[in-house]
Amino acid sequence: MQSEDLQLLHAICCDAYSQNFAHHWEEGGLENYLGDVFGTERLRTDLLNNSIQYYAAFIENRSVAFMKLYLTSNLPGLNADEGVELDKVYILPAFKGKRIGKALLDKAIETAQINKKRIFWLCVIDTNTEAISFYEKTGFKLHSQFRIDYPKFKEELKGMWRMFFELN
Repeated sequence: MQSEDLQLLHAICCDAYSQNFAHHWEEGGLENYLGDVFGTERLRTDLLNNSIQYYAAFIENRSVAFMKLYLTSNLPGLNADEGVELDKVYILPAFKGKRIGKALLDKAIETAQINKKRIFWLCVIDTNTEAISFYEKTGFKLHSQFRIDYPKFKEELKGMWRMFFELN
């Protein structure tokens, strides 16, 4: 996505994230997170950064999902230049089950391979068994566990898994 797509990107990011994860936040937390992570200034800065890429998925000219990649990011202790991180991928709930997530993941892996990366990795909430199962079926393995520290994010949901696989 390019800078001219800023408003479209802002809308799909906020809609897809909110529809999937609003219930993960205590009062006021979601609004703060959306402003910090998907605010137009943050997105504008991201779009100008050559090591960050956003993608959107469309069905009948409607944006239904998005993905964010860091092209220079690796698992803790490894060289950032050798890895690509799938930072975010969210699909509007009404469009899940249509293989959109698989198509975006395939695009992310292709991007990592084009950029000659060795490791492809992501983080997922440890209670999100549906996503973990999807990633495991795709070949991801558990690397490590940690806890996130976002204000007003529900305590019982702060457990995270780092998952990865090595690219050829």
